[in-house]
Amino acid sequence: MSAKRRLVIVGNGMGGARLVEDVITRGGGDLFDIAVFGDEPHGNYNRILLSSVLAGDHDPGNIFLNPMDWYRTNGVTLYASTRVEAVDLPGRRVQTSSGIVDSYDELVIATGSSPLIPPIHGVFGSGGSLTPGVFLFRTLDDCRRILDHAPRCRSAAVIGGGLLGLEAAKGLAARGLDVHVIHLGPSLMETQLDVEGGAVLLRQLEHMGLHVHVDKATTAVLGAGRVSGLVFKDGSLLECDMVVLAAGIRPNVDLAVRAGLEIDRGIVVGDDLACRNAPHVYAIGECAQHRGQVYGLVGPVWEQARVLADRLTARDPLATYQGTRVSTKLKVAGLDLAVMGAKEPTEDDDEVVSYAEPSRGIYKKLIIRGDRIAGGILMGDRVVVPPIMQAFADATRLGGQRAEWLFPMDFGLTPSEPSTIPDTAMICDCNAVTKAAIIEAVLQGARTVGAVSSHTRACTGCGSCRPEVERIIQLACEGLTAPDVLTRAAASEQPGPSPIPTDARLVPQTKIERIKTEKDGLDILSQVPQLAREGWQAISDGDRERLKWAGVFFRRQTPGQFMMRVRMPNGRTSARQLRTLAEISHEYGPGFLDITTRQQVQLRGFGIEHVPEIWERLDKVGLASLQTGMDNVRNVIGCPLAGLSPHELLDASPIVGEFTDMFLNNREFTNLPRKFNVAISGCRQHCVHAETQDLALTPAVRDGQGGSIVGFNVAVGGKMGSGGYRAASSLDLFVRPEEAAAVCAAIVLVFRDHGPRAVRTRARLAFLVDDWGVARFRQELVRRLGRSLLPAGTDARTLKASDHLGILPQKQGGRSTVGLAVPVGRITTEQLFEVARLADTYGTGDVRVTTSQNLIVPNVADDCLSAFAAEPLLRELQHDPPGAIRGLVSCTGIDYCHFALIETKELAIRTADHLVRRLPHGKRLTMHWSGCPAGCGNHAAADIGLLGKNVKIDGETVDAVDVFVGGRAGPDGKPGVKVLEDVPCADLPQVLERVIPYLSGRRTVHAADSAPPRPVALVPQPPVPERRGADA
Repeated sequence: MSAKRRLVIVGNGMGGARLVEDVITRGGGDLFDIAVFGDEPHGNYNRILLSSVLAGDHDPGNIFLNPMDWYRTNGVTLYASTRVEAVDLPGRRVQTSSGIVDSYDELVIATGSSPLIPPIHGVFGSGGSLTPGVFLFRTLDDCRRILDHAPRCRSAAVIGGGLLGLEAAKGLAARGLDVHVIHLGPSLMETQLDVEGGAVLLRQLEHMGLHVHVDKATTAVLGAGRVSGLVFKDGSLLECDMVVLAAGIRPNVDLAVRAGLEIDRGIVVGDDLACRNAPHVYAIGECAQHRGQVYGLVGPVWEQARVLADRLTARDPLATYQGTRVSTKLKVAGLDLAVMGAKEPTEDDDEVVSYAEPSRGIYKKLIIRGDRIAGGILMGDRVVVPPIMQAFADATRLGGQRAEWLFPMDFGLTPSEPSTIPDTAMICDCNAVTKAAIIEAVLQGARTVGAVSSHTRACTGCGSCRPEVERIIQLACEGLTAPDVLTRAAASEQPGPSPIPTDARLVPQTKIERIKTEKDGLDILSQVPQLAREGWQAISDGDRERLKWAGVFFRRQTPGQFMMRVRMPNGRTSARQLRTLAEISHEYGPGFLDITTRQQVQLRGFGIEHVPEIWERLDKVGLASLQTGMDNVRNVIGCPLAGLSPHELLDASPIVGEFTDMFLNNREFTNLPRKFNVAISGCRQHCVHAETQDLALTPAVRDGQGGSIVGFNVAVGGKMGSGGYRAASSLDLFVRPEEAAAVCAAIVLVFRDHGPRAVRTRARLAFLVDDWGVARFRQELVRRLGRSLLPAGTDARTLKASDHLGILPQKQGGRSTVGLAVPVGRITTEQLFEVARLADTYGTGDVRVTTSQNLIVPNVADDCLSAFAAEPLLRELQHDPPGAIRGLVSCTGIDYCHFALIETKELAIRTADHLVRRLPHGKRLTMHWSGCPAGCGNHAAADIGLLGKNVKIDGETVDAVDVFVGGRAGPDGKPGVKVLEDVPCADLPQVLERVIPYLSGRRTVHAADSAPPRPVALVPQPPVPERRGADA
């Protein structure tokens, strides 16, 4: 692997820090050692929110975008409070004022801008620093100094009537000061507003109690040792106790000047954002000048960062910045304002449409050029802002309409629906949050403005975007009521999508639904050789998602290193297959594999360039990764002892194979609304979590004309994540073995055609069942099958569960199965080679995988059991493990899953080891860990379930869990009950040690009849009924 190159960024403001973020998200951490030099003594924060800090609406600590820990976590070296004084272009080095010399391969100058200090006598004291009581308003430290001084003052003067000055004035007024705004020009905010708009704004500011002075030139600051007033050019005086300078900004180009870079108003850059005649040197943000324009708004700055990140990481080496059509939404001293493009007509045929109502603070003006909006000012009427800004961005033809755009309600028109706003539309300009980002937050479970703000930072700036954010959230949630008009799997004979009914109500498409409409997920298979040649950085976002149809997963935690999920229907595998998996992991991975709760394995650590060879090697031994991710039928689980257990009603593994053959590599099944989990089992001992599956076939018996009929009862709509546990609902149907696979396929297709798609977190089959009810679902299934089905039979499952570990006799006489515990499912390549050897040596080469992440070697002759049990491997993978290890299950955790909130596997083992030392060996205890609410560890179906989270304790964020007890699967299955919240992981072993006695002394661990000890904070709840029955 080639050595990393050195990327040095001078400037840690909103441009430089955003570039670091964008580089890292594109995998730049694997390409570069990144160093950032910043003048300020802390991480990056949102400067737009400084006025909110001044007004007391935000705590200073809450406006940080990238606190100090963020840099360390992402492997970025931050030199805080360190100013770069010189750049040696030929030597590719930078030197700081403290003597640090750092070499670079690529250098980015993002030094931003500085306050413009007017030539006013008395601003500076004798020592060259600002006179006490005179303040700048540009940085967080400036803000803190103002706040420290303000309580000692009664009146303040803000010099500058631009956006920053007015925001400072509003903030000081909110602190109870009598505030004067002094502006040199004849009109406020002349950069954004025309004269009439400035006059409307001035009137509103005076209504708020501010004193506004325009056409006023300040010549001196009065006061000896402290500010006492101002002197103006016209000879008048103003008494005040403090002065805030907010008279504009200038690009910080001093460093560039000393380095010999080309300078105009800013550092001159081309469309590639490179400095002229200076290889490997770039400039972005407020210090850069592109095509004669210097931008002072965050939107263009972040767009430049995105383009440069694409170029530096080779994500798009030809990316160019073409300039920005500036439009922005602001909240000026509490007034809603949107500005875009030109504020005055500049061409002969320009039209001007305007309306003013100064008493209400309303001013609306459009510049129309060629029947398109060339510019606009919209103050005080936020309803019209979204459609007009979108029309400006899209260069929409107005069709002769003019007044209709300014007064849509008067013409019987409604404001533009959120569904018509493009996903790329910027909704929150303060934080550069798009509509798509808001919808994605809703998909992750954020259903309120506060929750969306936490995910995206939308509404945390000026607040003017809040109405739009509310409407988009409402739209995304309302979309759940109209599933039938959404994308369906396209039939191959149809040239295009079916027309949507005229009475249908359109709902928004999620990111994944949009990706699926572009092409089928299986189309990625033919592209993999090309992706392997081009490298992972060239893979588009859409293709990263489509790779999941191939079972290949890009992991954010390990950019460039992928995960592959290998399908094993019914958990059946062989020694030959395990050797191949071990060899692949040894050659390309970290030296271990993970066994999942769906009876399959996950390979990790390989590059996209290795995928074709891995697939070829898997195919030779009958393995595949196809359709193990995204919106597909996932690996079908079943009893791992199918065909072997004397306790089974029937061997269901042939049905698992038949059904798998139906959907695998079949495009009729590749465009489901969401993932689809299936369990088909003939085991009486309910060894699979049937109640948590989208579709479960469980053993049942019916009376027939010729005697008893064995088959399956059918349940649908179970789930663990996507809003929490839901037990599958009985369809009151019985299916014979010979019709079972066809019935499963029909149920999947009902889901495909009618399942909800508008919101990913509400797209599982459970939500369709809840919406329709069982009767309607059953009716639709029968209609699709074209024949009736028998009512449900008698459930053949006992209350007795089994994990199939240990030495158990088979129904084939003289043979036994040996079940080995693999704690949390993580197995080393050496251990996997040994399992394969044991399967060949003592058995028939067959191996079974369980839903509890363990392995079983079947067909061991009884006279070989002693020798098998004496094998060294069984000291590591025990056949009779302690109870706390035996029932241990864990999801992947934060190390490899970006959804997880905590590390799970190592913590699970440490916790179990602690409990092992304090529990009798024979006391069995299922303990399941999920690192996030998705519930991949099945935490709701265990004696003790642990759900990861992050909590703040004494101001510090720590890993913690909620504790559930009493969960179980089977005929009397029920979810665990939350009894504890926010338990720090560091305290968990001791806490559980105190909880376990309340679960009773039976392995059939009872839910708590009484609360754990009082020192532990409890969740109020009703008593939990006692569990009936016991596990073997």
